[in-house]
Amino acid sequence: MSYLQFPRLAFSGQFQADVSTVNNDPRHFDNANFEAHFQEFQQADAAGNTKTYNGWWHPTGTAIMRFANCQVTSLRGPSGILVTNPAQDPLLSCSVGNAIGRPSAKMVDLDPDWQLASNVYGLAVSLLKPDGTPLMTADYQSNPFRDLWFGRGQGNGSDMGASAIFQSVLTNIHWHLDGFDSPLLARLIELSDQDRLSIRLTTYGYDMNAGSPLFGYGTVLGAIGPAYTGQPRSFILGRRFMPTTQNSLQDSVSGNGIGCFSSWLDPDSASLQVDLSNALPLDGNNQIAALPALQYAILHNALTAQDAEIGPDDYTVIAGVDASQTLQDQQSGIQSVPLSETQLRLASQPLPLAIVQPVDAQGRATVCVREVLLGNEVRAEDFAIRLDPNHPDKNHLHTHIYAACYGQPLAGAELAFWAGAPMLDYGNTPADATAGTTPRALLPVNNVPNAAIRISPAAPITDQAGRAAITLHGPESFGTPREYMDGQLFTLSYNLAGSDPALQQHYDNLAVVVFSSFPQPGQDIDLDNPRWEDVQPILQQYANLYPVMSQGLFDFSKQAVADASAFIMRFVFDKPIEDPDQMPVTRDLSASKRRMLINYFQNVIDRTGKTFDRQLMYGKRCPLRQSAPPSQADIAATLSSPSASKLRKPRG
Repeated sequence: MSYLQFPRLAFSGQFQADVSTVNNDPRHFDNANFEAHFQEFQQADAAGNTKTYNGWWHPTGTAIMRFANCQVTSLRGPSGILVTNPAQDPLLSCSVGNAIGRPSAKMVDLDPDWQLASNVYGLAVSLLKPDGTPLMTADYQSNPFRDLWFGRGQGNGSDMGASAIFQSVLTNIHWHLDGFDSPLLARLIELSDQDRLSIRLTTYGYDMNAGSPLFGYGTVLGAIGPAYTGQPRSFILGRRFMPTTQNSLQDSVSGNGIGCFSSWLDPDSASLQVDLSNALPLDGNNQIAALPALQYAILHNALTAQDAEIGPDDYTVIAGVDASQTLQDQQSGIQSVPLSETQLRLASQPLPLAIVQPVDAQGRATVCVREVLLGNEVRAEDFAIRLDPNHPDKNHLHTHIYAACYGQPLAGAELAFWAGAPMLDYGNTPADATAGTTPRALLPVNNVPNAAIRISPAAPITDQAGRAAITLHGPESFGTPREYMDGQLFTLSYNLAGSDPALQQHYDNLAVVVFSSFPQPGQDIDLDNPRWEDVQPILQQYANLYPVMSQGLFDFSKQAVADASAFIMRFVFDKPIEDPDQMPVTRDLSASKRRMLINYFQNVIDRTGKTFDRQLMYGKRCPLRQSAPPSQADIAATLSSPSASKLRKPRG
């Protein structure tokens, strides 16, 4: 569906994710036990093993996310014909870029205890002519990655071997096509509903080596297609392939290294569209690893298992699997498989699709990976969620869960939910080999207290479109179960009720953060007229966690520095969540704490009668600032400088 439908364009290149890693360890949130070396790069021993984690592998990151060197590589028109020659469509001479005249997007984890659904805020996508002028500018509707697996890159550990998919829609689209005759763009504009486009970004091959010239960069494969009303924006509801085995990293992966992926059976074009961009294993150079000859097939028995050896009468071959690097680079890893009338008719039956490996010339084959058991697929549109008891409009979320059977909407299906058990975040709290340097803060316990989140209806039923509307409700008030970290992380599983559940990817659940109520009972804090001692702990925590700010820009944990910067501090705290300049970059500040900080800095502005119109310490923007922190003389000069205007009139 969507980007898998015609027409579509493919592009490839690099992405930069300049993430900050001090906050990767939740223990670093404890102000009382924070140490200066937590802002330093990790250290390794002579064998290359981590000796002291410090602030992990990139403590000075800015959170920037952007495209680099991305080129349109192929087109498929409404009939599905592949076009790679710029003489047939000038769009093939164009590139894909970032925002024009705007700051770069920011990549953010849902929570330090859930770094498995990172989101991108403020990402703009542009199509650029060879001379750099825009053909299109659009906004990526924020949506986290999914189908994350860590073992795709063979020989690369941790995030360097990881791969995932971002899928969403482009909105706020502006076209500048005067004098530019692209048949594909003309048709794409005509077909898309509500002035939206579907986009998929597959990211992998991320370089975590601080000594590398490509440090912080990775490979991105992109596809853009039509967006239609009624289709999910964040995933493909189609024919889902899911391995039934796991590797040592708990990835769902077949014996020959194939991960989960989605496909779509297109009856209009009589084709099977298969997205292999996040499916095939990679070698040490992040190229598709060598695989034996593989075939797409239709299994004649719905209960044939993965790894089973089958005979020639047990399956029907569709076509060969294109496991080439060329498919990835040129077509964004999407294989378009034409089907005969017989194949289309058989594939439309309730029979599983599969990838098989021929064993001999007599037609025997091994099932490498197959469509999910019984064809059942259940997926949530929104799956990384924040609820805030401090704001009535932010303490609930309306979303949908979709169900399908062999790619067709599954109507009348009852859904069920399960709360996760209490758990410690062992994965993000390593112990140092160096004595005395492991963080001393206690590990937070997630998923407590029980029953903090309510889902209504409790047992939803899918409609004729296979869709069930649900609402997640946060508690009216909430404590501080993680003590030094705001709120709590909850994980909720969802699936079909009954004895025939859908086989899901390892991280396909609902991850929900509930913010703490603020102020807590017994706290003497006036949100409209806060004192410095009320806001300082929050600012101290961010100064600890983001040295790019406290060391590279200015240390706002100190009152004189923060007050001198009141105008710019109020400016960034008051930005909407989609704005790339919003502070904090992590989007993990509750509504009441944000209100308190905005009021504090507004009160400073009102009291002093000074706006920070010179923005002496801010420079252009933090990621571009390379100068030293402001001196006391800078601060004094700012406070004594004439003010051209005020943000607003003082309270009367």
